[in-house]
Amino acid sequence: MTPPLPPLKKEPALKVTSFPVGKAPTLLSWIDSERTRRLWSGNTFEKIPSPYEFLKHLSRTNLQPYAGLDEEEELVAYGELVDDGKEAGILCRVIVNPDKRRQGFGKAFCRELLRIGFGELGFNRVTLNAYHSNLPALRCYESLGFRRIAFRPKNNFREDARDLVIMRKERPLLRL
Repeated sequence: MTPPLPPLKKEPALKVTSFPVGKAPTLLSWIDSERTRRLWSGNTFEKIPSPYEFLKHLSRTNLQPYAGLDEEEELVAYGELVDDGKEAGILCRVIVNPDKRRQGFGKAFCRELLRIGFGELGFNRVTLNAYHSNLPALRCYESLGFRRIAFRPKNNFREDARDLVIMRKERPLLRL
């Protein structure tokens, strides 16, 4: 007789909504070092953004910022979907509250962003960039069905250049 399978890990309860700008100070408090800034935003911001710089960034017309809120309506995750104008989207600047990492919030949040991207926004595919050294992010994205499509060693000419992995997920086929 084979032993029973362990129970599936349940993802935490999470509500995804448009990002309330009043939560910007909380989000920016998570960006506590240059390393964190690089992992979160790549080259989008040259330094840790001020609230003004961040709010200016949010004014881009092709950018949809989202918040992941826990059961107490506290911000636990942030991410963006950017419309590339070609029926595709780019998943960008995903971050989870440092105190909530490795609890499933990132995966639950990204799963919901994919549902929004493929559903409400009508994307046929979603791409993203992640640093090769960011193993937790790569594992999360791969578990959601993203596949690696390109590798860019030392993706920029700055001293802090990092190897970049480009990933893509196609719109899932409808199940009959």
